[in-house]
Amino acid sequence: MKTIIPLLAFTLAITAAEPVRFRIDFSKPDGAWNMPALALGQGGLQSDPMIEPHIKELRQLRPRTIRLFLSEYYRIYPDHDVYDWTRLDRELKAVRATGGQPALALAMKPPVLYPKVDHFVVHPNRYDEWERLCEALARHCREQRFDVAAWEVCNEPDIGEMGGTPHYFRSADDYNRFYTRTVAGILRGDPDARVGGPTVASADSMLIEGLMAHCASNSVPLHFLSWHLYSDSPAAHAGNIAKQRARLARYPQLKNVRLFISEWNMDLMRPNLAPGFQPCFILETMRRYAEEKLDMAAYYHIRDCFVDPADFDWMSSGGRRFMAHWWNTMPQYSALFDHHGRVRPAWYAFRLLGQLEGPRYNVEGEQDNLRAIAGDGNGYKHLIVWRYEARGPEEVVVRLDLAGVKGRSCRVVELDASASVNNIKVIHFGRSDELGNVQIELKPWDIRWIEIE
Repeated sequence: MKTIIPLLAFTLAITAAEPVRFRIDFSKPDGAWNMPALALGQGGLQSDPMIEPHIKELRQLRPRTIRLFLSEYYRIYPDHDVYDWTRLDRELKAVRATGGQPALALAMKPPVLYPKVDHFVVHPNRYDEWERLCEALARHCREQRFDVAAWEVCNEPDIGEMGGTPHYFRSADDYNRFYTRTVAGILRGDPDARVGGPTVASADSMLIEGLMAHCASNSVPLHFLSWHLYSDSPAAHAGNIAKQRARLARYPQLKNVRLFISEWNMDLMRPNLAPGFQPCFILETMRRYAEEKLDMAAYYHIRDCFVDPADFDWMSSGGRRFMAHWWNTMPQYSALFDHHGRVRPAWYAFRLLGQLEGPRYNVEGEQDNLRAIAGDGNGYKHLIVWRYEARGPEEVVVRLDLAGVKGRSCRVVELDASASVNNIKVIHFGRSDELGNVQIELKPWDIRWIEIE
């Protein structure tokens, strides 16, 4: 054994040092890149503009949808039978200016319908008036042509104020009653509206099973099922999709229900602070969403904002303290732009994905956590390569064998997440014929983008 172990170690070292070869034939499309899940979200933090300051940057990402909390700070219902759309319209116009459609999570609690501040008080004091409010809201959005893609009933109603919103349902029956009355009003205001829920913090919440059974048994409209997940595991994100499909399969009446992960990101309580982790995590998770044919997934979120506790007068004092501490004191890592509007490297991951709008091409040679996607966009061929892992050799070399792109100009670009400036760096420029001789050296969490004219 004394001679075998050193020999085995030597053999493994040699194997690890050998280049990994990716082979792509750009003359043979293999389907199309369909990224319906390419969507973003914005947390319910303030009535001041949150989308407007970043319209141009967001337009570059080509989001299908942008999800907003319709929270009480928009004050859309200041008094009985009085509507004020001013603040909400400003935000929805900004969403439309990005090229995306709004998705609205209904998380408002007008004081005239909820005079007591208590997240366990989930039913309005007058359901007929609540339905009229929902009807007026949907009709207004239809008339203004905001083209709302999805109407979610509540936000994280399985945890209440801990989810930044004011409803905490302790039984599926209560949620089902609220859901039924809410979607009845929405569909009167816009018969073409797409409605769903339960928008839960846990993919295994009792509200999911309860809502499916309720809608199937009572012919209550359910166009999509939605839930959230914050986890560093792309496999866990993708696994929830299969889990929900299996649940829906028990109800033939729900065969056309779509799936919407309306908030997702890495683990926010134990964040991985390796500079390249988050953009690499986005690529890996989005690829899995595409492979699982997920309908929508709103990355949470666009912009971190400091909050004013006075804006949250519809929360308890404990809820206001929680919001102020979480957003004003705790370090934040989730958004594409930080509290001061500075772009994070995660933005570039979505920028790379947003370019893929045509045929896709098969990539041969992937190994373990060395991954790649190839496609077309804006008249260019694109190849995105990443290494999703924390362990393994310090550096792995990838070489490319490309067909169908002979004699074209190309560049190899590094996404350097640790750089204070110039996160995108050109590390090679030349002819596509030379790419076979270019060593693409990848450390854990590294990303490379190859663009071919």
